[in-house]
Amino acid sequence: MITFENFSFRYEERNEFTLKDINLTVQTGELILLTGRSGCGKTTLIRSLNGLIPHFYPGEIKGSVSLDRQSLLELKPSELAGKVGTVFQDPRSQFFMTDTTRELAFGCENMGFFREKTIDRIARSVTDLMLSDYLNRSIFDLSSGEKQQIAIGSVYALLPKVYIFDEPSANLDYDATKRLAEIMKRLKQEGYTVLVVEHRFYYLRELIDRAFLIQDGRIAQEFTREQFCELPDERRIPYGLRTVWPERDAKECRAKSNAHASGNVLEVKDLSFAYKKEPDILRNISFEAYEGDVIGILGHNGAGKTTLLSIMTGLLKEKSGAICYNGKKLSPRQRRHLSYLVMQDTDYQLFASSVEEELSLGIKDDCTEKVTETLEALELSAYRECHPASLSGGQKQRVTIGAAIVKNSPVIFFDEPTSGLDYDSMVRVSRLIEQLASAGIIIFVVSHDFEFITRTCSEVLQLDGQDSIKNEILTPEILLALSKQYFA
Repeated sequence: MITFENFSFRYEERNEFTLKDINLTVQTGELILLTGRSGCGKTTLIRSLNGLIPHFYPGEIKGSVSLDRQSLLELKPSELAGKVGTVFQDPRSQFFMTDTTRELAFGCENMGFFREKTIDRIARSVTDLMLSDYLNRSIFDLSSGEKQQIAIGSVYALLPKVYIFDEPSANLDYDATKRLAEIMKRLKQEGYTVLVVEHRFYYLRELIDRAFLIQDGRIAQEFTREQFCELPDERRIPYGLRTVWPERDAKECRAKSNAHASGNVLEVKDLSFAYKKEPDILRNISFEAYEGDVIGILGHNGAGKTTLLSIMTGLLKEKSGAICYNGKKLSPRQRRHLSYLVMQDTDYQLFASSVEEELSLGIKDDCTEKVTETLEALELSAYRECHPASLSGGQKQRVTIGAAIVKNSPVIFFDEPTSGLDYDSMVRVSRLIEQLASAGIIIFVVSHDFEFITRTCSEVLQLDGQDSIKNEILTPEILLALSKQYFA
């Protein structure tokens, strides 16, 4: 049993308390959902359970938090390792090895398990989580979703009493998310305690025992599973919560029209690609995109979505086929000049010492006026002189989008733009993409977020190992077919 009693916490570098008077009891074997807007205190709450507070994040503590009547704040990190296991949103933050099998073994070896016990634990993880295809592979060769599954497997091998999942579905495709739900169901049936911090709820709707809404560092609402799953929109949306039933949106969707009568056109013709000494990942891919299109690129983890983006943006060279813009075949260098990629982790593409400098980086002509207009349009004027690293994740994303606008890129690519975002932030990204499309920009979006795809995209392109593929207008009929495929 986990117990918070009048628990408050203030980070050392802050003046205000992040958590305030938390009183919460979690029974052994319960599956608890912690949710709320970004910045409400969810991450701080789980840090107080897994030892990051106070050992890695010092600060002022009031009250207590205990597991089976033993204070978690007094335990050393090594003592907590076998009691509480955490799967972080960014799996790279918990990797220590460079290949998958050794990563699965790392925790057990670090705990001093004998070789035979370590092998047994790895075998259990591989079997239960269906990880056999990922063994003996380089961590660096995995997609984001595949890395997430290895992270879950490495924690699962330790068999802790309490499992904490921090946005575990953020990088997973629908099949992997279903497997994650099955793992959580098994943990619950075996009597383990599970706490999940999430913004996407659809896979949890049959699993949660209770849900807690956190607002401004306090527990604002407690819901039973039935109450949470049936929250009406007039209550859910003001709370900043995603829908529990994204497939219902498909029934209400209207096709987003784009006449394709004139304007710029991007063509992909018979595109194929393979990494060195590997079979083809993409084969005979052909489609067209017109200005104003917002095309969602769908597919399971490892299907080649990020690879396709890398080819179209000129980061990789195709094996065969061609990419043309207004009838002219483009070299990889020309594609890099034509397009802009907003990466899932924007920290990888922020280099300047201020937001203003970031937007004008690499542009030789005077673009001060354009930068000012873009900052105002993206509501970033107040951060003009701020270092990009000091901004929130959503603000960093807007900075990278601003750089694309100032560069006058006619094609913009987004790689999982709503990963880990709450409802309000998801809507903000959707509206921003719609504004870019209305200005005539061609938009491609790689995403597993069905709610976001329904709201934002005009067409979909599915990559699932097919020899050839064609983009389809996102009609209600297509959405319904996708919803049955994903949520059945």
